[in-house]
Amino acid sequence: MNKNYALVSAILFGLVAVLHLVRALMGWEVAIGDYMLPVARSWIVFGITICLAAWGIRGSKGYAVVSAVLFGLVALLHLYRAAITETVIIIDSFVVPLSASWVGFVVSAALSVWGFNTYKSQKS
Repeated sequence: MNKNYALVSAILFGLVAVLHLVRALMGWEVAIGDYMLPVARSWIVFGITICLAAWGIRGSKGYAVVSAVLFGLVALLHLYRAAITETVIIIDSFVVPLSASWVGFVVSAALSVWGFNTYKSQKS
């Protein structure tokens, strides 16, 4: 496995895990449009992303393709928010700008392509 991809993606999953842990512990309210995201969801996402970070650090087989698919889905969600719905996201009274979704789209799409290329190179 490409150790650079595994390390970079594991660090990102770890950062997301830490952010969800902080959100859950601090009780930050998150509103996506009219929908209030329950704090319990952050505990679930924390568990999933910390497992993904550990899996990436171990560099186990199959990690590249699973993480590439997840980054691809995240890229599509960012693109959907930024280009189609322009949904307002508020995190504890902070309004997340649409430009953050464009950055999220570019970074997630690049990580997805890198992950699929890593997976492809493993198979050959």
